[in-house]
Amino acid sequence: MATNKMLFGRVVKVTIDNGSSQTTFDYKDLEIHFEVPFDDDFKPNETKVEIYNLSKDSISKIKKGSTITVQAGYKDDYGVLTIGKVTKVLNNWDGLNKVTAIYSKDGDDYTHMKVTTENADPAEKYYVKKRYKLAKPVVTYKKDKNGRTYKTVRNYGTRTEVRYRKRYMKITFKAGTTSRQIVDKLLRVLGIKVKNIILPKNKVYKKGYRVTGLIENNLEEVIHDAGAVMYYRRGRPVIRPLSQGDDERFKLEEATGLVETPEQFEEDDLKGYKVKCLLQHRIAVASIIEINSKTAKGKYRVKDGSHSFDGKDFFTECRVI
Repeated sequence: MATNKMLFGRVVKVTIDNGSSQTTFDYKDLEIHFEVPFDDDFKPNETKVEIYNLSKDSISKIKKGSTITVQAGYKDDYGVLTIGKVTKVLNNWDGLNKVTAIYSKDGDDYTHMKVTTENADPAEKYYVKKRYKLAKPVVTYKKDKNGRTYKTVRNYGTRTEVRYRKRYMKITFKAGTTSRQIVDKLLRVLGIKVKNIILPKNKVYKKGYRVTGLIENNLEEVIHDAGAVMYYRRGRPVIRPLSQGDDERFKLEEATGLVETPEQFEEDDLKGYKVKCLLQHRIAVASIIEINSKTAKGKYRVKDGSHSFDGKDFFTECRVI
């Protein structure tokens, strides 16, 4: 059993920021349950938070599109599990209890964003000469070598006009463009802010590159070409190789919350351990943690898992490789 004094006094805080007000719901005052998954793929994960017996006024502050922050841990040691955007709010009854279920996704969801007139290449210009009738004829007189005068009347003139070719919904990059240049541009188009980008290879697209349809499909492809992946860590986007992580400087063992002996797993080309411990906010996707157990010993990288609380069990479960 865990004997660490820091693993006592459960803390759960759920903060909702709807743009005009910020409200924090605390486990000290309310029954709160949650399920917070995490993994290292491009698709944002969905978090579910249930809060019991909220007032009508409190429920009215939880709006679709609000920013939700979930923190959990213990009296002397808690931290952020996820930050996301509320996607839906459902209210139901469980016996005499009113349960407000709040669903959210990591960060902002960009998977639906397409190339549109706002971000596509501008229509290509070209120029044409157009003949037009003069408002007033232009009369000129010229003399020939014999001294005779000739009159010329010009009723029409020509001018250059701009034309635009048919516009296509695409974002094009010229030959010789690199992975980093494309990634930077697409991140700006999508409005994604990434604190640190690590691309092992800066591939050169000798024939250029074209983006059409769903922008994130192309972004994911270019990031993959550069030897990296994009995923969400505690609600924040990260672009780097799968092999890299964040050293949490944390040793997981019985004294710090390990509740079961890690069980070995093998899946495709992955080998590692399934781990279950008392809820630990330091564990997130790509966390580097040290494990000391009968089976797993050494440093491991967290691939995926979840934090959960059902009113009784307060656990973190994950797979490490």
